[in-house]
Amino acid sequence: MSAGGKPKSVAIKTLVEFAAKTGSLDRRFTPAPSGQEGIEGHKRVTNNRAIGYQTEVSISIIYGDITFRGRADGFNPNDNCIEEIKTFYGDITNIPENHQQLHWAQAKCYGWMYCAQHNCEEINLALIYFNLGDEQEYRQDETWSAIALQEFFEQLAEKYCAWQAQINQRLLQLDDWIEQLQFPYGEMHSGQRIMAEAVYKAAATGRVVLAEAPTGTGKTLAALFPALKAIPRTAVDKIFYLTAKTTGKQLALENVALISGSDTNTWIPLRTLELTAQEKSCLEPEKKCSGDSCPYALDFYTKLEKARATAYKLPLLDKQQLAELAYQFKICPFYLSMEMSRWVDIVIADVNYYFDGTPLLLGLTNEFNWNPYLLIDESHNLIDRGRSMYTAELQRDDLLSAKKIAPASIKKSLEKANKAWLALLKNLIQDTNELRLLPALPEKLGQALVEFTNSYIEFLQSNPEHPIQETIVQDFFFAALNYQRLADFFDEDFCIDIQDAGSKKEILTLRNLIPATQLAARGIFAHSACYFSATLHPAHYYQVLLGLPEDTVHINVPSPFRQEQLNVHIAHQLSTRYKDRKDAIEPICNIVNEQIKREPGNALIFFSSYEFMQQVEMHLRRTLTDTGVELLIQSRRMSEEDRQEFIAKFNQHKNLLGLAVLGGAFSEGVDLSGDALKGVFIATLGLPQVNPVNEHLKSVMQKKFGQGYDFTYTYPGIQKVIQAAGRVIRTKTDTGYVWLLDQRFQQNSIAALLPDWWPIK
Repeated sequence: MSAGGKPKSVAIKTLVEFAAKTGSLDRRFTPAPSGQEGIEGHKRVTNNRAIGYQTEVSISIIYGDITFRGRADGFNPNDNCIEEIKTFYGDITNIPENHQQLHWAQAKCYGWMYCAQHNCEEINLALIYFNLGDEQEYRQDETWSAIALQEFFEQLAEKYCAWQAQINQRLLQLDDWIEQLQFPYGEMHSGQRIMAEAVYKAAATGRVVLAEAPTGTGKTLAALFPALKAIPRTAVDKIFYLTAKTTGKQLALENVALISGSDTNTWIPLRTLELTAQEKSCLEPEKKCSGDSCPYALDFYTKLEKARATAYKLPLLDKQQLAELAYQFKICPFYLSMEMSRWVDIVIADVNYYFDGTPLLLGLTNEFNWNPYLLIDESHNLIDRGRSMYTAELQRDDLLSAKKIAPASIKKSLEKANKAWLALLKNLIQDTNELRLLPALPEKLGQALVEFTNSYIEFLQSNPEHPIQETIVQDFFFAALNYQRLADFFDEDFCIDIQDAGSKKEILTLRNLIPATQLAARGIFAHSACYFSATLHPAHYYQVLLGLPEDTVHINVPSPFRQEQLNVHIAHQLSTRYKDRKDAIEPICNIVNEQIKREPGNALIFFSSYEFMQQVEMHLRRTLTDTGVELLIQSRRMSEEDRQEFIAKFNQHKNLLGLAVLGGAFSEGVDLSGDALKGVFIATLGLPQVNPVNEHLKSVMQKKFGQGYDFTYTYPGIQKVIQAAGRVIRTKTDTGYVWLLDQRFQQNSIAALLPDWWPIK
């Protein structure tokens, strides 16, 4: 049986949340004690007990084939009393009824387990709420017979065991089904086999693979199929397919369907879930996420049991299927997907669900002791995504707006924060509008932000329904919390900078430069992983910045394409450096015009910036006046629908020239095979902007890795170029061209980074 089958033990907290939780969703922010505050609160309560009082009493009981375990907060032998302690802030009457019921359920389970272990006929239970503000105890006492507690516990345990038995039966069928599973195309081509073998061996040995596989290799299939085949024979019990792009999720879903044949009416035991961001899956975006506002949040946990049972029967829970279930059961699709992520085999999600601050999938991995296989698609994106996940931004405009409307008890701390901000600016005013690095974290501002977040929490504890929660004050509160969280990690892998000094709209950024440590701290909880992309060269650059272990296996999959499929040209006399761009416009337009006349068909041209793109656009319109070529222009703020429409036009017409920015929505993750795209022009090396942050990053990279310029500028730039060029040849029958519109592409150091199968002219 696969390793994720029968759990050896289940925590009582997990049991009661599964079987005893009722009531509505309420995702409005309500201040709650931190984990450390809870621990300290428990100590203050138990330190007041008499000699002989027992704390953290470990108890367990076997029901069916599951061991249920827990740790009672305290036991008073003099009163034969189990105590369940909960800490809180504010008014005791604000603790929701369904929360209290859940707390009592936990206490009653502990009561029965203690009775069973010590042969007690009855026991006293105490539910103690301890207010961390005034250190007052609120105590509720009940006396229960062992028989009544046994009946209560077994009702919950029976519900859980019946559910787990259903899972166990499916997992037995899954193992047999996987053993018989055949590769959907009969035979793998040589490149796929190289990658698939490495993926499977990593599952067997618990290692990490870094796989560079060119576009057209079938990377998604070569990763998913062997990872799935490994489940019955290795420790792997879950597959997390993680991607930074929506297109990557869709491709993964299509490949799961291909592998499983789930587009047929045949029943299959495999369960796959797509996790979609809350804002994209919400059915009532204008309403608050609470039972008194949204019908899909109302009685969510009461409706969950039936919805969960129906959802579990479906092989694929994608965004559309979850929405249908939501309409059927009048239940929130986003939080239904959160629940179902516990019970499926493959989760397809954005990388933040595993690598962000407190991610769902990592939390579940630790709660259930899973052994997941991470498949990280387009892994070259994870460096920048990691930096953004571990970066915090504070905007003074938000601080000033919050200060204007905050209640008096909060305003004082915001005024203090503003004074600290102004003091910080004194030495920077002469550099208005420039981005400046600060030598260290601003200590006084940090202290003021802590005072602000504390005062905000205290205010909401006394005023839980206050409309301040719908204002910029709460937005700034969460920004300050994120800043404080990351400040605890601040070291040489971070920097802090300020932008637009003196404008009253300054942006203070605690910026991650090297995400390796943070990514590695999360990656170690996976059993094995495969990081794959068409652009992972040089491997050392990606390995050290992604925080991969020293024994990572590197593989380079050969291209499935022939050199004669692609013509690659370099504009040997052309420079697109910033100082040369004005002179480059006419030559670029002439090259585009001549190439399109020679080989008619759709094309894309990529630029370093919107400004340069707009300058060339004006000249191109004159140059291409009589050619019948239609221009499509990427705009700065295109919606997802706009982007889809942009791409769709390439499949509908044959005389389009799309203008886009390198590294944007259209330079990767876009599949335009056959006649949809004939060629690509790239009018830039893609090098990141030279600014104080990148120059500081260069010095950090030089100090750490001895390759400051390459790590900061060259490698990220050429990676974007290769991704954009990869839009041209998508299948073995495609033909096309790539124009590299800069003479620097012929430099040996740059040419060495380009794909070795490119026939460069």
